[in-house]
Amino acid sequence: MKISLCKHRFPIQPPHGSMLHPGDCSRCGQTWADVQSELDRQANALRLGTAHRGTCAGCHLTRMVFRYQREQQPWDETEPPIIWLCVRDWSYAREREETTGFIDFNDLFDRGTDEQLAAGLRGAL
Repeated sequence: MKISLCKHRFPIQPPHGSMLHPGDCSRCGQTWADVQSELDRQANALRLGTAHRGTCAGCHLTRMVFRYQREQQPWDETEPPIIWLCVRDWSYAREREETTGFIDFNDLFDRGTDEQLAAGLRGAL
């Protein structure tokens, strides 16, 4: 097994069709997809390795809970907090984060713009 300690640099390649895409790392040659796959594998190993029986922050029931941390955004002064969610609420939080950028109403209230908050209050988010 080979472990890369490279601080990857992925130059943007000319468009193929309508999308720009990162090329291979200019330092070690790894592809963008390979690096993303490895990062996903590590995140999954951390999530499964730290799972335990506890109270879900979403539904407040005692269940097997998994680590969830929202993606860090430019406006975050510190790393987003780790919350512990059951499988169902973990999936809901991930889906909401992918579609809206926020994991719940509190996250929207703390970090959203006025327009995003108004949309959330109307139920659009």
